[in-house]
Amino acid sequence: MSSVAVVASVAVLLVASVIICPSNGITGDILAAICSQTQNQETCEAILESDPRTGSADLPLLSLVSLELLSKQADKNHNSFVQFRENSTDLDLKRSFGNCVTGYNDMQGKIKVALRLSQKRQYKRINELGQLIKLAYGCENGLPSNSPTSGITETMLLTSQTAVYVNQFLITSFG
Repeated sequence: MSSVAVVASVAVLLVASVIICPSNGITGDILAAICSQTQNQETCEAILESDPRTGSADLPLLSLVSLELLSKQADKNHNSFVQFRENSTDLDLKRSFGNCVTGYNDMQGKIKVALRLSQKRQYKRINELGQLIKLAYGCENGLPSNSPTSGITETMLLTSQTAVYVNQFLITSFG
């Protein structure tokens, strides 16, 4: 075997061992590769690292972690929009917040489906996460520019992007 073929074989084995071996956990290089695709790499890494399982996770567990974090954020935002709707006296604003509540209900359903698919390791079938980004933008765009919700929407968008790219990385890694 030529030296180039040996080096290539060793490189492939090293990459495969990093990706497949659960005892190694997710390396900083893998997090960087995933998160560099998002709007904010540092925030993406912080989102994933906020769960203590990330340090020892393999890629399938990282998929679950990202989706569970996404689910928690969607639940938090949903509850916030319910409160905004209930506390609003302006009928148009109340309706807009109600539309957001409906959108977040839809998001929660899509996330539950994605979690079930991830548990079954059917990553190629997790294809509705991008819809979450559209739903979050749709909610925020339906609100007045002075709405106090831009921060939670931004967090939802970044958490959604994180889950999208974690699962896309899994598809490219496991086929």
